[in-house]
Formats: sequence, structure tokens, C-alpha cells
Amino acid sequence: MTNFTTHSQGIALNKQSETVSINKRPFVRALQLATMAVLIFITTATPATAQVRLGVRGGLTLNKLHFDREIINSENRIGYSAGLVLDINIPVVGLGVEASAMYTHRDDRLFDNTHNYKRHYIEIPVYARYRLTLPKVERIVAPYVFTGPNFSILFKDDAPTSINNSRTCTSWDVGAGVDLFKHLRLSATYGIGMSKAMQYIDREYDGGVVNGKDKHWTLSAAWLF
Repeated sequence: MTNFTTHSQGIALNKQSETVSINKRPFVRALQLATMAVLIFITTATPATAQVRLGVRGGLTLNKLHFDREIINSENRIGYSAGLVLDINIPVVGLGVEASAMYTHRDDRLFDNTHNYKRHYIEIPVYARYRLTLPKVERIVAPYVFTGPNFSILFKDDAPTSINNSRTCTSWDVGAGVDLFKHLRLSATYGIGMSKAMQYIDREYDGGVVNGKDKHWTLSAAWLF
């Protein structure tokens, strides 16, 4: 009877997890479509005076997984990222768009059995940006704030069989930065997971499923040509 009850609880938890995941899919898809629509509108409505620049970026990430059940935990782990950035700046109003294509490496450690594994992503963050206008010094120092979605595509991992990483996930990022001498860009970003990044199968207890989302800090430097 105990085995049957435990098995039934595990099935119920799995169904509940699947229901939550299904309910979130329309929101994530709507977020992706809205972001694409905003990008198309901004790029087509961008005035001729806009500045469009391409650059390279690299940085360090501090990532931690947060779970919907408190039976396991993870610790902050350092990873790194590198890639290209496209910057569209509208000088008159201080608004702009920043889109990047980044390779991101995340290192994870879970406290259930001290699992260590790595995830490798192609990330596409798309940010709306507002630059503060500082007369006489903006050519030297130009601070700005930004926010927007970050779409991640997993292409490699070495997770154990008890962990299923999502092939795609989305976070919402906020941050601030500064442009120095119009070419060097320093920024700090905080990302909150909007969709499931991984699923842990709790074989040790009741066979239920534990979902995890990423929360991460990123410190980066870019050079815009």
C-alpha cells in the first residue's frame, strides 16, 4: 500500500508539473512574439540619424538554480560568455536597442548528491536601452540603463541521467552600464528565469519532478567599432 501511495503521489506531481509547464508556454511564446514585433518596429522606424555599430563582448556570469520544491539546493557558480553585439542608438531621445549573440557557459552544482555539471548555451539577449544625456562629458562618459528578454538555446551539457535540461529557456534581464570614450562599454546585468531551465527527477524520495530556473548576474565589457 505504501509503494502504491508513493507511486501515485509521484504521478500526481508529474502531472502537476506538466500542467504548470503547459500553462506557461503561451506566456513565453507571447513574450517572444512581442519582442520580435518591438524589434521590427524599432528597426523600421529608426531615423536616419541613428547610429548602428557592431562590437565584441566578453564577461563573467554568476549563476544559481532556484527550485520549486525545497528538497535540493544549488550554490552560486562562476561561468563565462563571449560573442557579438549590435547597438542601435538614437542620439536625439537617448533611446536605443542592443541585441547580442553570445556563447555562454554555466557551471552547476546541486546539493542532493553534489552533482557537478556544465551547460553550454547560445544566448540572444534583446534590450531596450535609455542613455542619460550629460552635456559636455557624454563623449567621455555616458551612463545608461536597460531591460529586456534573453533567449537561451542549449546545445551541449554533461548532466547526469537524473537531470533533464530544457533545450530552450527565457529570462528577463535588467541592468545598468556606462560607455567610455564612445567605444568601451561596461555593464552589469541581473537575469530572472521566466521559464524552466532544468528538471530534476527526485529518485531518492518519491520519484517526483523538481523544476529549476536560473537567476544570474553578468559582468561584461564590450568594444564597439
